[in-house]
Amino acid sequence: MTNLILSEKRHHKRTFKKGSKAKTKKHLKSKKIYKECKDKEISCQKDLVLELLRDTNFPKNVSRKNIFRTDQNSYEGFVLGKINLIPHMWKKGKDGKIIKQQQSNRTSDPKFKKLYAETKKLMKMHDPKYKFTTIQYNKNMRAARHVDGRNVGVSYIVGLGEYTGGELIVYDNDKKPTNPVKNDLHKTFYSFNGSEFLHEVAQFKGERYTIVFFKI
Repeated sequence: MTNLILSEKRHHKRTFKKGSKAKTKKHLKSKKIYKECKDKEISCQKDLVLELLRDTNFPKNVSRKNIFRTDQNSYEGFVLGKINLIPHMWKKGKDGKIIKQQQSNRTSDPKFKKLYAETKKLMKMHDPKYKFTTIQYNKNMRAARHVDGRNVGVSYIVGLGEYTGGELIVYDNDKKPTNPVKNDLHKTFYSFNGSEFLHEVAQFKGERYTIVFFKI
């Protein structure tokens, strides 16, 4: 909705000769250092999140068939935060109540810790009052026309990367594609209710990431 290489690079031993003596040099593991942005530096924070996205190995997602175009059977994307469980995965909690939601497995994976933290910080910079449960990450995905099935209320979406086009086209109802409006997402937050209005992505060229913040 995989592996994120954030913490270290492995370097191989290198052997070289000086005169007649062979020497071996072992390179130590080194952590990648990311920039730190001050609380009000939202442009800096967008650049930081983009860098983290570029360092992410996006998994293939095959489950969101409602956003696939006719020639698609998968796309690159995943979710961090809370997710809805399908009915056969429901379980009873200690209090006897049925648990229908839980954190996605990747949310607790240390490899995604910094991406998740910095993305939440980005949203806090933009709108500190906005409450969300879930973040969807998409890479180079041109979503087909659809409405969101499980989102509750208003969502925020922002586009990052070096691309042209890729506007979010939003229609004026949830059934017929009438009165389309193109909304530029490039480094720009846009809010709308995706469960009430049909929407899709316009054609684009280049490297395009989108991040969607929403509640379930």
